[in-house]
Amino acid sequence: MSLVEIMVAMVVLSFGLLGVAALQVRAITEGSGGEHLSSASSIARNRVEALTRQAWDAGILTDTGGAWTAPVNIVRASQTYAQSERITDNAALPAAVTVKAVEVRIQWNDTKRQNRSVVLSSARLREVGE
Repeated sequence: MSLVEIMVAMVVLSFGLLGVAALQVRAITEGSGGEHLSSASSIARNRVEALTRQAWDAGILTDTGGAWTAPVNIVRASQTYAQSERITDNAALPAAVTVKAVEVRIQWNDTKRQNRSVVLSSARLREVGE
């Protein structure tokens, strides 16, 4: 093999290694974003479950008129998440309400992406005798 062939092989190899290094950096960055998304989803799921366990006429399940409640900050693993809720009834009169839509929104700012959010929705059906 000549010196030129060896140099060409080294250039091709170095471009390949640079590509692998760039992929590794991207994987680390996306891994932390996935961690935040998983935490936000967990917070939302826990809050929806807590809301659906409330008594039908509990004050916390009052219709918010389509507006989100004031955000409550939750800190997990040095990341701050803002949690807000929206409750919507399916009828105007309290006695006629049979379904309450429960939505929980979790927002946070990631180091790479701003204004990230997760919204989890559920429906609460009025049971007989409630």
